[in-house]
Amino acid sequence: MNTISMDAADRISQLPEHIIHHILSLLSTPEVVRLSVLSKTWHQPLQPQLAKHINRCIRLGTQKGVKELSIYFCVPDYYRLPEATLSVKELVVCRLAGCILSGPINWPSLRELSLKQVKICDQRIFDNLVFTCPFIEKFALVECDGLKYLHLSGLRKLKKVKVKRQSFPLMEKIEIDVVSLHTFSYSPFYFEKTHIDLTSCKNLEVFKFKGCTESFRKYLKNLNQIKRVTLCIFCYSSSGFEKIVSKVSDPVLHITHLKLKTYIIEKKGHSLVDVLFCICRPESLFLVSGRGTNDEFMKILCKKLVRRVKHNHLNGWQHDLKGVQIERCGRNGYRKVVTCDAFLDSLQTLEPKETIRFEFEWSFNSLP
Repeated sequence: MNTISMDAADRISQLPEHIIHHILSLLSTPEVVRLSVLSKTWHQPLQPQLAKHINRCIRLGTQKGVKELSIYFCVPDYYRLPEATLSVKELVVCRLAGCILSGPINWPSLRELSLKQVKICDQRIFDNLVFTCPFIEKFALVECDGLKYLHLSGLRKLKKVKVKRQSFPLMEKIEIDVVSLHTFSYSPFYFEKTHIDLTSCKNLEVFKFKGCTESFRKYLKNLNQIKRVTLCIFCYSSSGFEKIVSKVSDPVLHITHLKLKTYIIEKKGHSLVDVLFCICRPESLFLVSGRGTNDEFMKILCKKLVRRVKHNHLNGWQHDLKGVQIERCGRNGYRKVVTCDAFLDSLQTLEPKETIRFEFEWSFNSLP
């Protein structure tokens, strides 16, 4: 059977279900997939038939020593991995979405693991996974269910970890005991009060956070050794800024490069500028135009910088600032250094996704 017409599918739909199953068993996997969009009548018979074909394909791949496996399913219909897939010695890269993990896994050669909307049936299953995959370098846990506690240790090659939360139950603790970790990205679920312990990550240089100010202030103590920080800040109340400032250590955090995405209303932009420079004295600040309210933030920052030049008696971060340089970087390779006044005048001409780089020179020595 080389082609399947709509009319043919409609006529076959009138047959008893056991005959439909028999017909499906004679088709190739691509033909079964094409049938899945032809008629709602086929939906129920196709589900087990598709699973059968998919399992067969995956088993063939694992028998051939597949090194990279990517499986994407739409939840809530989680896909259960075939047992043969749970122990593949040659597997190097594994990306799973919409799957369910319910048995012991052994991927000793794994270097990259990405789990998105994956249901983890038991905490011990995940702990065993980490134990049997000691060479992981990149790990992502995105919108997954079933874990209240994330503990990563013994992974001496681990460089990057990404955790994004978007459902209940809440995650109580994230503990990473890995010296080699370079980058950690975290997006909490609303006001999720997850305790994060990164104190053992002595080589951590990049911290990426996406959330509200109320959540961010809890993680300030983790940033004291980090050189590059990316913040995507949501602000719901002015009290959030006050609480951030109250948690700032003395001296300020040793953040060298700061990349910022802001999602705030205009009235709170002034507070955010002051709070950020109370927290740290970065050598460089990166913003991308046209995202959230970054343009509004840049306008407020430049106004404060212009005002600083016109007034001699200033306190706080404006007093410590010795000089600033602004560079516009367009997507077509365009680069231009401008003054604060010139930048303010050119705000209306900014290209979408144009990178703006602020280079700051402070009155004290550069941070290590």
